[in-house]
Amino acid sequence: MTTASDVVKEFCSAIGRKDRAAVEQLLDGNVVYHNIGAPPSVGKEATLGAVQFQLDMFDPIEFRLENLAADGNTVLTERIDFITAHGVTAPVPVMGIFEIRDGRIVAWRDYFDMTLVGKLMAGEDAGTLLPQ
Repeated sequence: MTTASDVVKEFCSAIGRKDRAAVEQLLDGNVVYHNIGAPPSVGKEATLGAVQFQLDMFDPIEFRLENLAADGNTVLTERIDFITAHGVTAPVPVMGIFEIRDGRIVAWRDYFDMTLVGKLMAGEDAGTLLPQ
């Protein structure tokens, strides 16, 4: 039996492999993806568009799970998202919440500090600003 945690682990792995087909299989048709602070992507096609934008922009990209907690169908992830663009790699701390139903993601919310992302992408040494 696949658990909610298994679904999230596979999703994060599929992002790192840039495996759009695997990502698509893990999304519910009515999924809502929300990078908090930006408008949500509503539905599978909109969410896949947002994911594809990230896959195209960042090469490589990795969602590294630091901690994971599950309560039923809700999975909380503390991640470091390693995003690389124009030769600069930014290790972005992210808190993600996934809601799973019938083995598919129905909601995905990510919380992160966009100011920190800007500093990291500008090549600034964030040193002690990142989790240890």
